[in-house]
Amino acid sequence: MTAIVIHVELTLHPDHRDAYLARALQHKENVSVSEPGCQRFEISVLEDNQNVVRLYEVYDDEAAVQHHMHTPYMIAYREDTTPMIVERKMVRAVRAHD
Repeated sequence: MTAIVIHVELTLHPDHRDAYLARALQHKENVSVSEPGCQRFEISVLEDNQNVVRLYEVYDDEAAVQHHMHTPYMIAYREDTTPMIVERKMVRAVRAHD
């Protein structure tokens, strides 16, 4: 089984930064409590640009990723945060040491 790594970089509307971070932390808690297939979920903010947020997520396998993407709280998170985001970049990878 090869773990799936997802890197998401979000550029936020400056006026929505705090609201986005609060919502993202709530989402992280939902994932942590409800998804045993999620090995890691980290949120970071660039030091030199506080409006750029990075999410680093690791899932057991593709089934865990698909489960995550279709949960009611993921759908609600995307609906709630889409207006807060100027740009979204997502890169998928596999963990090298599996």
